[in-house]
Amino acid sequence: MHTWPLDRQGFVNHYLVSGPRVTPFSSGEKDRNQLRLEAHLRSVIARHAPVKDTGQIHVHKNSRLSLPWRFQGGRDGAFVNLSEFYATMQRIEFDVVCVLHAPRPMSAPAVLWSYAAVDLYCNGAWTGSLRQPVYKPMGRAEVALPLQEGRNVIYLACETLGVRDTRSVVGLQLKGCQTEIRVSLPDEAWTQEAASALDFLENAVLLPGELRFCHAAPPQTEWAFTGRDPDFAVDRLPTRWHSGEGSTALPLPEGKTEITLRIPAGGGWVQRTWERTEQIHPRSIRPAPGYKDNLHVILERIAAVESLSRGAFGFPIANMLARKALNKPSEKDDQLMQDTLDLIERRVDCADFLVCGLIRFLKNYAVGDDTARRIRRVLTHFRYWMDQEGFDGMCFWSENHSLMFFSSAMLAGEMYPDDEFPLAKMTGRQLYAWGRQKVLDWLSDVERHGFEEFLSTVYMCITFAVLINVVDYAEEGISLRAAGIADRLLQMLALHTFKGGIIAPQGRVYRGVLYPFQSNAMALMNLADPSQPYDYGEGWLGFYATSRYRLPGGLKEWMERPASLSYVTGNARIVLEKHRDWCLTSVQSPREPFDRWKNIAKDPHADPSSLAFVKSYNECFHGTTCFQPGVSGYQQHLWYAALDGEAIVFINHPGAASEGGDMRPGYWHGNGIFPALKQQGAVLGMIYRIPENHPLQYVHLYCPECRFDEVCRVDDWLLLRKGNGLIGLWSSVPMEPWQGMNVQCEQRMWGSEIACLCVCAGKETEDMDAFRRQVKGLNPHYQSSEKTLTAGDYSLTWRLGEDDTQAL
Repeated sequence: MHTWPLDRQGFVNHYLVSGPRVTPFSSGEKDRNQLRLEAHLRSVIARHAPVKDTGQIHVHKNSRLSLPWRFQGGRDGAFVNLSEFYATMQRIEFDVVCVLHAPRPMSAPAVLWSYAAVDLYCNGAWTGSLRQPVYKPMGRAEVALPLQEGRNVIYLACETLGVRDTRSVVGLQLKGCQTEIRVSLPDEAWTQEAASALDFLENAVLLPGELRFCHAAPPQTEWAFTGRDPDFAVDRLPTRWHSGEGSTALPLPEGKTEITLRIPAGGGWVQRTWERTEQIHPRSIRPAPGYKDNLHVILERIAAVESLSRGAFGFPIANMLARKALNKPSEKDDQLMQDTLDLIERRVDCADFLVCGLIRFLKNYAVGDDTARRIRRVLTHFRYWMDQEGFDGMCFWSENHSLMFFSSAMLAGEMYPDDEFPLAKMTGRQLYAWGRQKVLDWLSDVERHGFEEFLSTVYMCITFAVLINVVDYAEEGISLRAAGIADRLLQMLALHTFKGGIIAPQGRVYRGVLYPFQSNAMALMNLADPSQPYDYGEGWLGFYATSRYRLPGGLKEWMERPASLSYVTGNARIVLEKHRDWCLTSVQSPREPFDRWKNIAKDPHADPSSLAFVKSYNECFHGTTCFQPGVSGYQQHLWYAALDGEAIVFINHPGAASEGGDMRPGYWHGNGIFPALKQQGAVLGMIYRIPENHPLQYVHLYCPECRFDEVCRVDDWLLLRKGNGLIGLWSSVPMEPWQGMNVQCEQRMWGSEIACLCVCAGKETEDMDAFRRQVKGLNPHYQSSEKTLTAGDYSLTWRLGEDDTQAL
């Protein structure tokens, strides 16, 4: 009988999973504070019903949830991760089972990890639990597993609230007996099937031009070119699978960036996905067109997409705006307008995006009488803030969302001044006044403190779109202030543009952080300078087609000129060194001198409708810009070193054990725990001390070796060259290559205490040998007892930060 060992940290890596079972959830409970309401709903959604009969756990049987069992696992399988994005509130239930093999009867110390509520059963007896779902950080419960000699069935019954990004994650870690315990599945035949499939997949090798196998592919092996498409009409098409049975290799054509291989096993499919990093390139038009021609090309690109994919549905409004501007409406646009109104009526998360686009559409184009009447009803019955009537899971409080809601309230109220807005319990005139004041508060705050979602190559596009709504449709004084902030947004992005990519620390990121040259915000930089690489940018420039806002002068020069500076935005201090051959940029953790605006989220006397309160709650939910060592992270990206827009490196502490799932922080985007971090010119150091209450005890380096001209290891250093640019990386613990979704791109550094150093140089350093001598002369050293990293005249000491805002 086949069994698997526990992984390096003692986690079970192989399970059977049933679910998630997803059912609509609603509640009559109300709270002016949406986040507090959601926290309360999480606390009551878990029923903890005793699992009296699990039924026969067999491939041909359903679980107690009336859903089939399937295998999930592999070397990155420390957690079952079923995370998804739910646009409306749902009840989520899923079950997980494995078998632990013990050499003798023992009480095995274990840790149960999850964001969900979990009941753990060992051989049918309740053994421990996590009582309440949480949003962050991950819950942790120590349990003692009463293992008998031989087989022990471990059953995890999980339940949580599904709202927006939902962490349906669970893991089991054994402590102190890792080498004694083995793992299998409840059915021996399943175990052998899964083991054979995993062995085949894990020994497949991705090479330039082909995917090579260790032996002929098993029966029913299938492969497909996978990946997401921004167009919902394309993205929802079924994947085209091809037989790979009997093949010893698959030829891979140029231009195909992602391939998935799957083998039937354990009631479902065992699969592995590879991303072909070397096939992902900047997209540029050569020769570069002029501004007007380029804008036309941008709008054609947006118009060609029927509707922006949001997973379960599409958001078509920006695409419709582009088609209207080009006078190329689609025959489907009338139906897409009705679909848009349906989504607004359902109040799916991000419905405010649609409302903003709808208002712009009405300001520029006529609609039929029936459509106009329906639009009027939809806008007057929308929920413009979380303290208004209604129940939904919309996110109101982030920097981009809040301005979306405020400006939409102002403009919708102005459009229908004498109408009643029943959820707001206001007339349009009153709603206009309310929204106008909130817009003013938002503008004043950003003018004073800067952006919280600073330099986000995702969210700055959204914020830009709503700002130009304010520019175009608000009164002159407000319009001018919004234009000034839009200018500032573009200037910051231009300042951080380096050789075809936006190289910037960011307040909020997603996995696109691996490819700065095709980040959404490159659409804005390409608009300003058509020689820059372009990106679809989620189509937000469809708003710009009918805007009177004009880009500030000098953006191209901001992109091209060197920079050596430090500045503050939000609570963050950013350092930028941008030179001819290299760019190094970061946030400082902690900021020196230390300062932060006051978070009032826990003040019982605070007004939940005030911008100060909304901003405070956003810091709690979407992560702080007050970077301090040892504080929990979220979507924040801390630093980059780059030799151009493709040849980039960074280190993060992952928030997820593997790629896949809608996790924030994820595997590459964001940080589980913040390090101490300081940049001093061309030298950047960091110290990670990962606490016991975080499950992942390693950090990893993203280093796509195919992007560099030269890669070499010298003692404790990894040295990289592209053109005249040089990067040196050092770690206090060994860098161990790891082949994940992107091959030859990752180095893991294991441990709870890790110091790293990054050094950049340019043409002034003659060659790689001279650079090797230069970095070795720094003699980096980490003194654990002092928590201090030194390298030449560089010194960094780790001191635990204090922040009680990052738990929900």
